[in-house]
Amino acid sequence: MSHIASFSFAIILLLLWGCGTVPTPQERQETLNTLAADENLSASIIHTTHFSLSSIVSSQCENKVMRVYIEGDGLSWITSSRLSDNPTPINPLAAKLMKIDPSGCKAYLARPCQYTNDTQCNQEYWSNRRFSPEVIESYTQALDTLKKHYDINTFTLIGYSGGGAVAALSTAMRNDVTLLITVAGNLDTDKWVQIHDIATLSGSLNPADFTSRLEHISQIHLIGKQDTVIPKEVFISYRNRFKNKELIQYYEVNATHHDRLEKEYQIFLTKVK
Repeated sequence: MSHIASFSFAIILLLLWGCGTVPTPQERQETLNTLAADENLSASIIHTTHFSLSSIVSSQCENKVMRVYIEGDGLSWITSSRLSDNPTPINPLAAKLMKIDPSGCKAYLARPCQYTNDTQCNQEYWSNRRFSPEVIESYTQALDTLKKHYDINTFTLIGYSGGGAVAALSTAMRNDVTLLITVAGNLDTDKWVQIHDIATLSGSLNPADFTSRLEHISQIHLIGKQDTVIPKEVFISYRNRFKNKELIQYYEVNATHHDRLEKEYQIFLTKVK
C-alpha cells in the first residue's frame, strides 16, 4: 500500500492528539453519539450496494430541500508510513458543521467504513480508492434513500476535506443538486498529490475531470488561509478547468485545515440563509 496522504494526516494527528493514545473506535463513536444526542436528530445506517453509511438526519423538511454534509477522510493514517485499521474520525468536523446549521432539513453522511463494521471494508477505501466509482455510487444511492424517505425535491451538498471531493463527484452524477458547498475541499486530487509529492489516488475519480457536468451548478468554496493540507492552489487548479466560471464563488477564511473552521462556517451560514 502506497503512502497516500501521509503528509496530510500525520500533521492533523499531531495537532489533534500530540503524543497521546489514539482514541479507540468506540471512543470515536461516542463523540458522534454525543453530537447526535438531540431530540430533533436521528441516527441510522443507510445500506447501499457497496457500503453501509452512518447517518444523522434532522427531518423537518417542509420546504423539501435537504442540506447533506459529507465527512472528511477521517483517521486514514496512524503515522506517516502506517495506515489506520479504522478510518473513523477523531474529530468529525462535518458532523459539527451540520450540528451548527440552523436548517431543520439536514443530514450527515460519514464516509465508507467510518462508524461501521462493514464486511466490504479494506484499507484501499480510505487510501487510493477513497473516491472510487463504487464509493460515489454509494452516495448517490444514499441520497436516493433520503430523497424517497423524506420526500425531498432537491439537495445542497456540503463536503469537508475529502468529503468535498465526494460531494462534487456526487453532484456530477445527479440532476437534483442545486448548490455545492465545500469546506477545505479536495477538488483536484491530481494537483493535491503533485503539491505534496505523494502517490496518485489510483482507482479514484478526480472532481476536476468532471467540470463539464458541474458548470451549471452554483458552487461556494471555503478555503482556509492557513490550510497547508489542502491549500488554495488545489481549488485554483479545479476552477481553472471550467470554461464558464460565473457560478463559482469562493471565500478565503481565517482557518487551518481544521482549526477555526466551525467559527468561520457559522459566520458563512448567516450569508446563505
